[in-house]
Amino acid sequence: MTSFRDRVPASDADTRMQPAFRRVLVCVQDASQVEQAVGLVRRVSVPGTTEARVLHLNLRENIGGRRFRLETKSAASYVAEAAVFELRMADLGASAEVRAALIDRAADAIVAEATDWEADVIVLGPPRRGELMTRLFGSVTLRVLQSAPCPVLVASAARKGGPHRVDREPAGHRS
Repeated sequence: MTSFRDRVPASDADTRMQPAFRRVLVCVQDASQVEQAVGLVRRVSVPGTTEARVLHLNLRENIGGRRFRLETKSAASYVAEAAVFELRMADLGASAEVRAALIDRAADAIVAEATDWEADVIVLGPPRRGELMTRLFGSVTLRVLQSAPCPVLVASAARKGGPHRVDREPAGHRS
């Protein structure tokens, strides 16, 4: 009688879990988004096998035919390097890229980078605009979701004041 081990070649017996996403494109716009975006990347990646690329867009405004930067090169590099540092501390291979983009072409730049780099997933930092501003001016997040060549994960905004707190006494019974 043959056993199960005799019938299955050693190469088929490999049961290691393969990461769902090998190449993760992480898009952060400012330092306040790094923690939430990196936390999301940690949850969907496997240390030692997942490669992450941080993309920071150095946005420019086009006024009267002239282009103006909204931040300095050093400030843009700081945001990208802060995210790379956090990812490397989580044992993930990480690199950074700072690209110049017009403010109304940010989504196109993110999708182009994901396509060029052949990303398996795009992780976006939390949206910065409120609902009213999004309805008036549109949303980079929504445009990326509509045209991305791969799945898109959006980090949720950090709560102000920490975790949700429930009062122990009803509001009318305070002394």
